[in-house]
Amino acid sequence: MERFAKVVLEELNSVLETPIQLTDLEIPPEPELGDFAFPCFRLAKTLKKAPPQIAQDIANRVKAKGGQGSRWVQSVGPYVNFTVPPSDTLKALLSDILKGKDLGDYGSLKPDSRGTWVLEYSSPNVAKPLNIYHLRPTALGAALDRIGRYRGYRVISINHLGDWGKQYGMLTVAFRKFGIDPKSDVKMKDLVDMYVRINAEAEKDPTIEEKAKQAFVDLEKGDPEITALWQKCVDVSIKEFEANYKRMGVKFDHIWGESYYKDQLAPLIAELKKMGLLVESEGAWVVPLTDENGKEIPPCIIQKSDGATIYATRDVAAALYRFKKFGFERMTYIVGQEQKLHFKQIFGVLKKMGLSWADRCEHVPFGLYRFKDAKMSTRKGNFVTLEEVLELTKQRVTELMKTRDQERPVGFIPGQFEETTEKVAMGAVVFADLHSDPARDVEFDLDRVVDFEGETGPYLQYAHTRCKSILRKAQEAGVVSSMNDVVFQEKWVDLLVKQEELRLIKVLGQFPLHLERTLGFSKASQLAHYLIDVTKVFGAFYRECQVLGDSAELTQARLMLVEATRRVLARGLGLLGIPLPEKM
Repeated sequence: MERFAKVVLEELNSVLETPIQLTDLEIPPEPELGDFAFPCFRLAKTLKKAPPQIAQDIANRVKAKGGQGSRWVQSVGPYVNFTVPPSDTLKALLSDILKGKDLGDYGSLKPDSRGTWVLEYSSPNVAKPLNIYHLRPTALGAALDRIGRYRGYRVISINHLGDWGKQYGMLTVAFRKFGIDPKSDVKMKDLVDMYVRINAEAEKDPTIEEKAKQAFVDLEKGDPEITALWQKCVDVSIKEFEANYKRMGVKFDHIWGESYYKDQLAPLIAELKKMGLLVESEGAWVVPLTDENGKEIPPCIIQKSDGATIYATRDVAAALYRFKKFGFERMTYIVGQEQKLHFKQIFGVLKKMGLSWADRCEHVPFGLYRFKDAKMSTRKGNFVTLEEVLELTKQRVTELMKTRDQERPVGFIPGQFEETTEKVAMGAVVFADLHSDPARDVEFDLDRVVDFEGETGPYLQYAHTRCKSILRKAQEAGVVSSMNDVVFQEKWVDLLVKQEELRLIKVLGQFPLHLERTLGFSKASQLAHYLIDVTKVFGAFYRECQVLGDSAELTQARLMLVEATRRVLARGLGLLGIPLPEKM
């Protein structure tokens, strides 16, 4: 439907004073309302009219133009709706979706055709395991990364490790105080135990905090002993992170921690002083800031009174480095919502430096995971690791699948059951996260996450395996020579006349639009909700339209719909990072 959406966009922009983007179009919740909708609420203040009247005026102007969209347009309350006739869409959509082998490239745009997009995501702290909280930026970032590349961006993915700061001073004190040999076989668990213990000691002994601050100052100065301790923490952490990322199918173009920019900090501070942007405040150097309304906000600390820098200093240096290296059109930070002020400060400093590209930077905040309303905290030691959650989910999936297999045997080959439970568990956890609005907190409910019937990852994975099962049966019945032998045939399209068939084709045609909306709003929930809709509409088609057994021509026509659904589900789930089991 993207080609038709572009027609609609052109028709609207020809009569609107202020141009709109593709993401300004909405998909009506009910098919009888049309294929595209433009809400007129935001125009009411400017035009000083009620939204329904504005919608009527716009629809009349589009009709008067006499273009292609004039046949499709109508006003419905405060919306301008467009309904594309099935005769215009069916052949074009099925042809596009079924083009090429395997999954084809439906919905993709030419590689590197849209400029450079720098994506910073995951960003765990060194010496702390990936906990369930890190799933949010990692899953969302990886999804946007894949979709961005598929839709023509040159994506540069960066894992910005928290590997610099006072906490490594605390670990230095811990190594010394507890007599830990850094050359020994130190594990992540040992680092966490040390950190928890030293923080408990610090509550009783205030000198530990001072020693930790001094240790970090010495680390910034290149003290060889402390640098060796720090490097040990980094090496242990990266090894464990990589195991988790491999399991999730996540890769980065660059893993650059805060320490990567340490040599750029002194020149940055000197430049800010030269520009007259730094002000001394209680021994520290800060940049005074105001928000977009001119109201003062807390200043951005660049250098503390003891001479040490903070993570804001490193973030400013990182932004400068990235623009110099990549010249990006867009840079997105996927970081917790508790850092909103931090990014206002960072972007504010960049703007005060007179950098026009500061407006290309955005912060996508995300909420927390909650277990019985307790915010996880490594400092107190009561966090839940991502690995623990995945294993717990896998155990539950295994129980459910054994029960299902007893009721209706699937016929797993040796080793396939284990592989399937891993894929279903990973899909369940990742989809549960991405299905939610990233800005909202998520309460992890295991039974809901692994439900095979609800709006879940397993529900979508099962729909995909059902498509493959139908194609497999068609091959066994000799209807097609192989599962991959379903190709577009224009002569069969006219046989698809039932409401469920037409509805399915149009919903499949919305795939590129939802990819674009996902990128525009930086929310994978856009694509996740769409795939749920595809599965529900496919379910209605499957119930009402017998695929195998009717006339040979109608069977071939409906097999085209099954294969088109398989391709869209497989591509969409793959872009979200949901693995695809062969059977369930």
